[in-house]
Amino acid sequence: MIRWVKEFVQVPHPVFADYPPCPYARQAMLDGKVEFKELTDAEPDSNIWTRIDRFDFKNKDVLVIIAEAKRWTPHYTRKLAEQLNRSYQSDNLLIMEDHPRLVEKVKNVKLNQGKHTLLFVQHRVKLKKFEDILKRTKYYDNFSRGYHESVTGTWRHPVKSRS
Repeated sequence: MIRWVKEFVQVPHPVFADYPPCPYARQAMLDGKVEFKELTDAEPDSNIWTRIDRFDFKNKDVLVIIAEAKRWTPHYTRKLAEQLNRSYQSDNLLIMEDHPRLVEKVKNVKLNQGKHTLLFVQHRVKLKKFEDILKRTKYYDNFSRGYHESVTGTWRHPVKSRS
């Protein structure tokens, strides 16, 4: 995982206007704002909720839950992310999935980690702030319309409180 982050996620690429695929990953890693947690085959899926509930979102930015690729089908992985997003919507948390067989590309660049199934858990407010900064650059210029919507659509934006 760490090698993939260092050798791909943090490396500038022309497809992203010479930004890395995730322009904020390097600094978040350096600042200790990212935590990787393995979900072993012996653990129930319910431990995902436990890990999210116990994560310190005040002091850290990203929780990455790592599972073996064979644990869930691509379809189930998507459904699980949808269920988690419903569960944590009122907390303004966003859960994004990455399964080796759910290939995501921008032009010819495959974004998937490729070996494990990953669940990225982040706070919607922080994601929106970084998205707004990137929208003022050419970062998204090579994204297809559909993929651009899937990574920046309003479904990802912070939920307004009803108070």
